[in-house]
Amino acid sequence: MLARHLTVTGSDTMQVRKTELGAPTRGEAIVRVEAAGVSYGDILLRKRVIPGSPKPPFTPGYDFAGVVEETGEDVALRPGQAVAALVPTGGYSQHVKVAADRLVPRPDGASAVESSAIALNYFIAYQMLHRVAKVQPGQRIMVHGASGGVGVAFLQLAQLANVEAYGSASAGKLDVVRKYGGTPIDYRAQNFVDVLRGNPVDAVFDAIGGAHFNRSSSVLRRGGIMVGYGQSAALVRGKSNMLIGARGFLGGIVLPKIVPNGKRTTFYNAWSLDDAAYREDLASVLGLLAAGKVEPLIAKTVPLDEAARAQRELEDGAVTGKIVLVP
Repeated sequence: MLARHLTVTGSDTMQVRKTELGAPTRGEAIVRVEAAGVSYGDILLRKRVIPGSPKPPFTPGYDFAGVVEETGEDVALRPGQAVAALVPTGGYSQHVKVAADRLVPRPDGASAVESSAIALNYFIAYQMLHRVAKVQPGQRIMVHGASGGVGVAFLQLAQLANVEAYGSASAGKLDVVRKYGGTPIDYRAQNFVDVLRGNPVDAVFDAIGGAHFNRSSSVLRRGGIMVGYGQSAALVRGKSNMLIGARGFLGGIVLPKIVPNGKRTTFYNAWSLDDAAYREDLASVLGLLAAGKVEPLIAKTVPLDEAARAQRELEDGAVTGKIVLVP
């Protein structure tokens, strides 16, 4: 089978290519991709900001939803079954061949586009809230970038958990934070440290990195946790700066562990938890979607060929919510 996919060929270049997949072997399945999410992490991977980023050529895309077309031996899934998955790379494709244990069945009511929109964002927000920070009803959290795809996921899941949330966003997107139950903070006009002074939170979720990690840790109560899950500060105006990322990681994550201050810090890695937790948590958020308990904020859907433009819009902050590719 010839699979059409988008390939990163350089830090600023991508091309549509075709690759022969071959038949699935034992434990593998071929999926026809119906929708694939575009995330900021795709940009960081292309720019090689993330440590261990693959060298070009590679196909980006952390999440997809589709239909099983063919399976190898020892695979319980059947052709025609609707599935969703998180993968390190490969989502920007019309067909993918993956290990079948990465595929989680989609329940009735979980469309491909919406499933792709939540597969990464809601999964990682769910894990950071419940497996890492272990938030409890009545607690308070701070979410940076609260109008983005992951930010909205945090706000919705916090509401379901009866957790109060503060969310930073630009002035034009504060209504998004309000819509999903968060207390908005204009990150340009307000200093979130000043807003929360005297009213510390139980957990902060920070994808900005750099010196921002230190500021986030400063608003925690004693015993609270700062969860870093990105380093967007290491990519400024299209230029990567690994020094900023390294300094922020050391200052915000490593030093508090060396010099304890009663606060916890950690860096979330979506690939570090075991396979059982992966399948359980992805099934949980897909179930919430099917039950109508979460509603992904989808900016728009675009053809696979327009993925490069979609990434530019995301990098420029020109979209609110998740962009989904429809191959």
